[in-house]
Amino acid sequence: MQLIIFEDNTITNFYPLTLTRPAYWLKTGFRTLQEKIINTITGNSTDYEVILFCRGYLEGLVKEETSRFSVNKPPDYDDEALLVNGLLIIDNPLPDILNRLKAGEMLVRDGRVAAASIPRSSIRKIETFDSLKGGDVLKTLSKVAKPTQSEAVHLFNYLWEIVELNGRFIEAEFKHGGILGYVDDDVKIYGDRSKIYVGQGSFIESRVILDARKGPIYIGEETYVEGFSRIEGPAYIGRGTRIFGAQIRPNCSIGEVCRIGGEVESSIFHAYSNKRHYGYIGHSYIGEWINLGAGTTNSNLKNTYGEIKVTLNRNRINTGRTFIGCFMGDHTKTAIGTLIFSGKKMGVSSHLYGLIKKDIPSFTACLNDDMTEIYLDSAIETARRVMRRRGKELSHSYENLLRYLFDLTLGERGGAGVKRGRFLA
Repeated sequence: MQLIIFEDNTITNFYPLTLTRPAYWLKTGFRTLQEKIINTITGNSTDYEVILFCRGYLEGLVKEETSRFSVNKPPDYDDEALLVNGLLIIDNPLPDILNRLKAGEMLVRDGRVAAASIPRSSIRKIETFDSLKGGDVLKTLSKVAKPTQSEAVHLFNYLWEIVELNGRFIEAEFKHGGILGYVDDDVKIYGDRSKIYVGQGSFIESRVILDARKGPIYIGEETYVEGFSRIEGPAYIGRGTRIFGAQIRPNCSIGEVCRIGGEVESSIFHAYSNKRHYGYIGHSYIGEWINLGAGTTNSNLKNTYGEIKVTLNRNRINTGRTFIGCFMGDHTKTAIGTLIFSGKKMGVSSHLYGLIKKDIPSFTACLNDDMTEIYLDSAIETARRVMRRRGKELSHSYENLLRYLFDLTLGERGGAGVKRGRFLA
């Protein structure tokens, strides 16, 4: 059996996070969406060959990061295939639903393919699999599979939905408690101790509060939590992260090797990102290799308490939510005292100063309303310096990705009135 995980044509709804990664590499709870799909469908079985489909410009990076699976490889015509949308929401009924999926049938929700079972005889009839790289999957698969409208399957449509469900995924993925690292006798624990896990090599200083009354707390290996921190579950903190007297409110996932201080609420941080100092981040999705200067704060609530609108694909979308923070693409940097309005997006390698009232295109330095294009070589050199500080090297594939994205987002900068020349702060 072949398990094929694909991207569909909603990827732009998840910009800027999906500019630098396939949609199924987005994280919520403990893991990426890809990991959830594979764990749910294959379990410990070795009977599946996993094939990942992604946009062409991401292929080099995905191959570099993924040695176990094939990438953009045409399926074997002599074996049946289960195709799964990388944005499929993994919940309890899903395994049974997929097990009941008949050969030659696909599940469709709101015009999007959630999953499809393709017999070997039909795979040969598919002329090209390019649509699995962010295209119109329904149009392609309708030639070989019968669409079945299903209200039982759910797909992510927007980034804020991933943030919204984060706490639920933390609770579902937390398996058991256990104290394997050092926890000072003076640490105060509220709630059920079996809902707290501290990994090997971790150190929890005196005067830390771990509050598991509303959900479990998972603290990974080699993580250090300084005194006067408060962590409220549901919470996930990844390996090698350091918490500096932070207030981590419920429904937060903090990735590996992050630095977190100040206050964080209902937010997701990918790996290698820093919010070392005071300031507030709430109801937000933060990418990798981000550094937030002291005092950086985002709004997550309008003064009117009304529903927050977000601009996607040049259209204003009413999220239907009262609490929406910001969405930061990889390698974003903020200066001290940066303040960000609700529902704003910061593109890849953007630099922010002052008051941010609108979306910021990729490779743009913004001081209040004044926007200037960042030199590409400068953005690449900055990424190289930052990664070396964490013992990582900027690979050839990653550099090529940044160069490609600079050209890809040229129109975005032009449409936003970004100037060219030297940025003067």
